[in-house]
Amino acid sequence: MADIIIHCIVGFCIRLALILYGEIHDKLSVVQYTDIDYKVFTDAARHMLSGSSPFERLTYRYTPLLAAILIPNLLLHPAWGKLMFSVVDICVALLIHCLVQIRGSSPHTAMWCAMVWLYNPLAVIIATRGNADSISAMLVLMTLLLLEKEYILLAAVIHGLAIHVRLYPVAFSLAMYLSIHKNRHRKMTGSCCVKELLSDFYPTWEHMKLVLGCITTVGILTGVCYAIYGYRFLYESLLYHLTRRDIRHNFSVYFYLQYLEADASVGLTQRILMFVPQLVLLLALSWSYGCKRDLPFCLLSQAIVMVTYNPVLTSQYFVWFLSLVPPCLPWLTLSGHQATAIAALWLAAQLAWLLPAYWLEFRGQDTFVYVWLQSIALFCANVAVLTRFIQAYQPLKAVKLN
Repeated sequence: MADIIIHCIVGFCIRLALILYGEIHDKLSVVQYTDIDYKVFTDAARHMLSGSSPFERLTYRYTPLLAAILIPNLLLHPAWGKLMFSVVDICVALLIHCLVQIRGSSPHTAMWCAMVWLYNPLAVIIATRGNADSISAMLVLMTLLLLEKEYILLAAVIHGLAIHVRLYPVAFSLAMYLSIHKNRHRKMTGSCCVKELLSDFYPTWEHMKLVLGCITTVGILTGVCYAIYGYRFLYESLLYHLTRRDIRHNFSVYFYLQYLEADASVGLTQRILMFVPQLVLLLALSWSYGCKRDLPFCLLSQAIVMVTYNPVLTSQYFVWFLSLVPPCLPWLTLSGHQATAIAALWLAAQLAWLLPAYWLEFRGQDTFVYVWLQSIALFCANVAVLTRFIQAYQPLKAVKLN
């Protein structure tokens, strides 16, 4: 345990150094280190501090809770939020360590898995730039840990909070529901009749606790926020994300389509068709890996699908699945060379996107087609990574990481 604490301290010091660097960089450079969303969070907190709605700040489309916890940005120091997100990042590493150990791996292997997150450059940079997605990652991992320990009601409350903070964890709900059946993986490996398959959906008391606990949490949080801020809260923090389009800084394979239709109204049919491939894959993964033994890998696969097929994709979305890779590493039979090749492929596709995106965003050049072509390359890289992970997943064989 002492080793992981030392690594957490080192990881936090690295993040603290980058926060200090970011403060200096932003004063000297036109290209800011701080994420634009962090400034949006701070402005929303300023409105809340003055007694008005955080949604008075245009483009603030998050829960009011986020603006509330960033009020110290105005009372203490502007970097408060970055410091808090970095602390949350360290909590993510500790949750990974606990989850890997409780699932049967050695303390040594658990430490290596935590280190994969602690020293991940993307995770470090995203948190220190002031992005809040590490909070969602922490809540998802906390839900996984509580389900592993069979604290169903508490897991339901945390899952409901995760959905309120960020909508994407709702996609994990079916897999979590199915995973409560303790013998489901045994049924899946043998021959089953339709009646036995349908029995997976029959609710037990444990299922009821999960469903009612989650719905109640989401309902209370949504109801309180609606009572205070009205319909604008519902639209900005929930409904907007179902119709969102982004023709800048968007990695999505749908990027160019949205650019061409920027001035046109997009029909409901087209919006639905954008989500159909994602929905089909999410349901298939829930059914295939929705058992207690495979739940972390199921959530990892689903997160990759959501990131890959989403109509809007920005760099912070990568946290959705990057935080779920370390808990699955002991059960992925990948050699060091294979893991390096996968990481290199994914990073190369992302870096190749950044060059035309830079010329578009900061130089005003018409590079929309090039950005789209690189988005297709990144899409293919994501699909290749998911395919390789599925091939390498061995749920009954834990690999020792050296």
